[in-house]
Amino acid sequence: MSRLMLRAAILAQGGAAAPPVDVGTLRQLDTTRRPTGYTLSNGNQTAINTSGGSNYARWVPTARAILPTDGRRYWEVLCPPGGAATFDGYMGVVSAAQREEFNAGLNPITLGSIGWRGTGALWSSNTSTALQQLTGLLPFGAGDVLMFVLDPATARLWIGRNGVWRDDPGSGAATWTAAASPAFYPQVQGRNPGDGGTLRSLPSQFSYPLPPGVRALGHDEPALSVFDAATFLEIGWDRPLSLAEAAVWLSWGGGSHLSHADAVAFLEHGGGRGATFTQGTLYIEVELP
Repeated sequence: MSRLMLRAAILAQGGAAAPPVDVGTLRQLDTTRRPTGYTLSNGNQTAINTSGGSNYARWVPTARAILPTDGRRYWEVLCPPGGAATFDGYMGVVSAAQREEFNAGLNPITLGSIGWRGTGALWSSNTSTALQQLTGLLPFGAGDVLMFVLDPATARLWIGRNGVWRDDPGSGAATWTAAASPAFYPQVQGRNPGDGGTLRSLPSQFSYPLPPGVRALGHDEPALSVFDAATFLEIGWDRPLSLAEAAVWLSWGGGSHLSHADAVAFLEHGGGRGATFTQGTLYIEVELP
C-alpha cells in the first residue's frame, strides 16, 4: 500500500469510527518456483492444477517467508469451486529445507513441513520419510475456506475450515508441531486437475476474523509510529519518524529522522538531517544545513 495510506491507517487507530485499513502488502505465490502444471492468476495469489495431471505431487510456495521473529500469522486459502468435492492434495507450510523440492515430485510434508490433506488427515515429518500423524480431521474441497495460524518461533500450526477451528489458536494446543526452521512458506497444492487455491493474506480478504494476538500474514511493521495526534500533515515523506503527542504537525520534505515527546505546533519545510526534543510549544524549521 502507499505510504500515504499506511500513515493514515496508523493515525486512524486512535479513532473508534475509523474504517478498517490493511497495513501491509499482499503475499504472492512464487513465480520462480511454479511447476509447469500450474496456472497462476489473480496477481499470483491463485494456483490451479491445469495440466499437471492426477496425483501431481508438486506445489507452489509463497515468495516471501514467515520468519521466527514475525510472530504468529494468520492466512486463508480459498479452494476453487471447480475442484473436487474432496481434495487429495495438501495445504499448509513448507520448511526452508523443503522449499526447493517444489518441483521434485514430492508432497510438501517432510523435512519439517506440515500438510493438511483434503481427505481429513495431517502429514508431517522432520526427516525425508513421509508420515501420517493425524486422522479424522475435517476434510476439504471445492469452495471451502481453509484457515491457518502459524507460530514460526515454535513451528506450531493451527488449522480450521469455514470458520470452525480444529484447535483454538487463542487458547488451545496446536494441531501439530514440527521441527524448528529458519523460515516457513505457506504453500498451495492442486494434486488433481482443477484443484488448488487462492492465498488470502490481508484482513480485507478474509472471510473470518483474526484470532486474538495474531497478525495477518501480509502485515508489515510500519516505519512511522504515532501515539497521539490531533492534526498531522506531511508531504514529501520522511524516513523513520516517531512522536508521542502532537496537536498540530505540518511537514514538507522532512529530514532523515525526527523524534519528540510533545509539540503544540510544529512546522517543517525541507528540514535538516535530524531533530530531537522533549517538548516544543512552537517549532519552525526551514532548510537547515
